[in-house]
Amino acid sequence: MSVERDGEGRLRVAVENVTLTAARDGDRIASEERSVRVTVPTPALLLHDRVERYEERLNRGVFDGPGFGRRFTARLYAMAWARGYAQYGGGPISNVVANRHVELAANGAALETQRAVFGRADPGGRAGLARGTARVGLTDALAGSGVGGQEWVDYVLGNGDPPSGSIPGHAAAASGGLSPSGTTTVGVNHTADVATYDLLAGGTGERRLDAVLDDAYTVDVRLATDVGTEYSEPESLTEPAGDGWELNDTSERTTYEVADGAASAPAAGDGWHELATYRRVVLETTVAHREWTRENETATTVDRWSTRYRVGLRVVGSHSAGPLVPDRPVAGVHRRGGALGGPNLAGVARRATRTLVTDRGGAETLARRAVTDADVTESASVAGRQPSDLDRWVYRDLTRLRDRVRNVSVTVERGALGTSANPPAELAATLRDRRAEFVDAPDRYDGVADRARVAARAAYVDRTVSRLEQRGDALDETQSEFNDALGSIGGVTGDRLDALLEVHEEVTRPGRHLVSADGGAMAVRVDGAPSYLTLNAVDSDRLSSVSSGATYHPLAARNVNVATVPYGDAADAITGKFVEDTTRVDLRTAARTLRETNRVLAVTDDATLADRRDELREAVRPALASAKAETAAELAAATALGEDEATEATTVGLRRWDSTGARALAMANGSAAGAIADAAAARGDTPGGEVWRDRVRTRLDVATTRATAAQSVRPPEGAVRDTADRLRAVARDRIQAAVEQRLENASERLTKRLTKGRTAVPAGVPVTPVPGYWYATVNAWQVNVSGEYARFTVRTGRDAPTAPGGTVAYSRDGSMVSMDVDGDGDGDRLGRATRVSFEAETTVLVAVPPGKSGVGDVDGQRTEESPGWPEAGTTPTAM
Repeated sequence: MSVERDGEGRLRVAVENVTLTAARDGDRIASEERSVRVTVPTPALLLHDRVERYEERLNRGVFDGPGFGRRFTARLYAMAWARGYAQYGGGPISNVVANRHVELAANGAALETQRAVFGRADPGGRAGLARGTARVGLTDALAGSGVGGQEWVDYVLGNGDPPSGSIPGHAAAASGGLSPSGTTTVGVNHTADVATYDLLAGGTGERRLDAVLDDAYTVDVRLATDVGTEYSEPESLTEPAGDGWELNDTSERTTYEVADGAASAPAAGDGWHELATYRRVVLETTVAHREWTRENETATTVDRWSTRYRVGLRVVGSHSAGPLVPDRPVAGVHRRGGALGGPNLAGVARRATRTLVTDRGGAETLARRAVTDADVTESASVAGRQPSDLDRWVYRDLTRLRDRVRNVSVTVERGALGTSANPPAELAATLRDRRAEFVDAPDRYDGVADRARVAARAAYVDRTVSRLEQRGDALDETQSEFNDALGSIGGVTGDRLDALLEVHEEVTRPGRHLVSADGGAMAVRVDGAPSYLTLNAVDSDRLSSVSSGATYHPLAARNVNVATVPYGDAADAITGKFVEDTTRVDLRTAARTLRETNRVLAVTDDATLADRRDELREAVRPALASAKAETAAELAAATALGEDEATEATTVGLRRWDSTGARALAMANGSAAGAIADAAAARGDTPGGEVWRDRVRTRLDVATTRATAAQSVRPPEGAVRDTADRLRAVARDRIQAAVEQRLENASERLTKRLTKGRTAVPAGVPVTPVPGYWYATVNAWQVNVSGEYARFTVRTGRDAPTAPGGTVAYSRDGSMVSMDVDGDGDGDRLGRATRVSFEAETTVLVAVPPGKSGVGDVDGQRTEESPGWPEAGTTPTAM
């Protein structure tokens, strides 16, 4: 016998060698053998194939093609990004990705997979998803009220009323929001101020602005010589008359006569030009007195010979400002005039000849030395006089350039900020490509002052590029550490995370449907038990396919947050490269916690929180004092103020803020710089003015940022952590109480302050954690899920071909399958109808702008595991 498919919904059964016998009264009349073929309308095998395909799609990984993995990832990304940005904006979110969100995403992805495979999804599952979405929205609003258990199971599976305290119409953000495949713009921003600071204050191996201006007015000069011999008489030797004389002694005296005369001067050379030329004729005369002896006689002879030299001395100079400044001619370089009407390089030739000629004895002396084979060449640098307002004029031009450079930006993918995108490196490349545009050198400099202005612009652009390159290197280190942290929780690499983002972009690309039905022409009805897979346990009273006394977990989940808060978990390892002691936190975090605690205590009473606030304030005060001292020192260096006057101006400037926390935060975020500069400008002993104030503000802005990052300005972790933990607990309890009372007694001011209090301490990993260079905050969650249907049944619809018995159902519930094959009346075991089960894993990354609360779980729980983890299914009840 053989059974084979005959198109969709039919089986062809062939029985070979069937014997047909005709008999009467028990007597055989005739007999023959034939083959019988019958076509039976039944979709049983087709239903089996569909369920097999559904299970295969449920277990298909993210990178293996369309299926549960991709849909699950897309839904989680949508929720995580919506909630992450809501938390960043101050929303009452302490757990960005919780297992309740994993449950929603898994059920939504399973239903979408059902529609793709069967053409429709389980109606009970759709209803459960709608109820679950609303309930998760309620849970999020109540800050994790703890309502769950059987009440939750009954609600999502369709029995019972919504749990008390629900908010009609409030749903969790399951879609929409900001996408990781979207782009964000990163500008040069604060680096523009740092480059200005470098020019003003200098640093190791860096030239300050005054040095750049000095170089522009500095001329390299040198003295070159050319010595030519006009004639040279041979040395003569005259002997006394007669024979027998012997030379006894010789004395010679050489004299030089120097006079003006024609002579060749050396060429100036490429890039050099003549400043002064001297031509001299040098007559060298030698007189030799020789004493001769013969027996008792003595005789003396005198010989004389001469050499005439023609000597050219030329003083040459180079106006080149170096390889970084475009080489252009300078109008009126040696006469007064130009952009500021200054002296330019007038007088440089005079100073050069004084240095290279006059101060060395003069042209005659040098010419005489030159013919004696002495090296009289010499090099020096001489400076021209600068206009009195040159520095102010150049700095004003630099401020305009700084504003242009500050607004240079690049566009990067949000989701790649934590793993591969490197905005500072891209910005550095952009500035390098546009260097000539920003330097903006004219074809001809309008005097030396104009060239000095361009030299300052070139130095500024190059300094900005250098700083951005340093930030790019620091970002590479941060991303490397972040990738290591990802690998430690789930073997995830940065490349794999980038691939996940690409998959998410493909799944959610506009115009692409998440559901692409391939269920074929036959429509089937899906009936899962349970229809909605819950993380909560389901017992036999709820599911008949669950054995009595056993507990069944349809879904099990685990999610791990990479970095919960800046002073805990993986963030310590990531930022450890940039701070010496990870048991301390940055002043910004401590100050923000102190400020938000003050705000919450202004609207609610809590003795424990007040005590911890006082402890934190005492921890912040010495850090603030250290930052103030560093700032005052910078103010003194940037101005003519003495130490006491600079300290007083710093104190006056900080009085704009009325509390320790507010002043510390102003120092940490740089806003104190302008106030302190204003206080210094208001003093009668400072020049003041717009340019002066900008210079001081810029130096203080960078100095305060650096000062607050110093080790001495990092408060201890314990005081911050203890206060933050209590702050979140108080805010959560007060918000929950207010919601449960229908907000009757809650003012808008109270609610807003409590909400801010819950997310006062930022979470996540700053990119890059270097003061002033915070491009984004990133975080990631490693999510694993396993699921199993206690029973999964599919039935043919009314329009499907069926057997005479009516609707055909195919079910898999884990039970044994048997049939009486041999006709002995007992069922023979054929196998087991294994349950439909699946496993999936993914990683979700969220990136938010810098500052504020960052992004991450701040409820103190890094790893969240559901009761059934690690395997969904039956858990026997302990006896």
